[in-house]
Amino acid sequence: MLEAAIPIADSIKWQEIWKIPIKESGEKLIPASYIPEKILCRPQYFVQGIDGAIPECFMREGAFAALRKAATLLPRGYRLVIYDAWRPFKVQQALFLRFSEELRKECSSDTDDESIFDMASRFVSPPKNDPDKVSPHMTGGAVDVGLADECGLLCPMGGEFDETSKRSVTHYFEEKLRNEELMPEEREYLFNRRILYNAMIESNFTNYADEWWHYDYGNQNWAASKGASFAFYGKISLELRWAKFE
Repeated sequence: MLEAAIPIADSIKWQEIWKIPIKESGEKLIPASYIPEKILCRPQYFVQGIDGAIPECFMREGAFAALRKAATLLPRGYRLVIYDAWRPFKVQQALFLRFSEELRKECSSDTDDESIFDMASRFVSPPKNDPDKVSPHMTGGAVDVGLADECGLLCPMGGEFDETSKRSVTHYFEEKLRNEELMPEEREYLFNRRILYNAMIESNFTNYADEWWHYDYGNQNWAASKGASFAFYGKISLELRWAKFE
């Protein structure tokens, strides 16, 4: 049922998400780049020079197992592309600042700081060092993904990764289909979003409704969507032999 329609979903409210308790599982972070026949890693924030970004995508063991399952569910010739997974706090700060600055330039001069904060929070969770209020990517349970075809080309999704527009909403083309006939290219966008969404949901991920690329597993976002009583991924540091990132 990978072509099933994507349901309409509401945006999350961070203050509600952060009320969910975390019972840390202790799972390690592992690299996600060792099975290129199924999953490709292209860490976009390192490529784009975001301060603190690293040239590898790391995920919790259980989250990566679920992602491997999603990759096996895709139609022949499709592969998952990871744009981002675990983030250190420094990257979360840098991204929130960049999005806020971008929005401030786009908005009218009388837009107050609280409004800018709320708008930026739709696309980047507010960076916090509070162990009870953890940005999803800092848990190792969030992953930003797209699709690539058998020719190695990114599949068009009707909006770019990290695009701050209404097209980024996962069900955007589902809603559009309710009211009008889609153009041929829009039907392709809808098909690709459905393929990605259903493979990820079938593999126990949940989707962040404002971003077609963002999926969660085990963290507070995931617990809220699943109706679980607690999350099992909290904030985690990446500890290597010669380096530590947190």
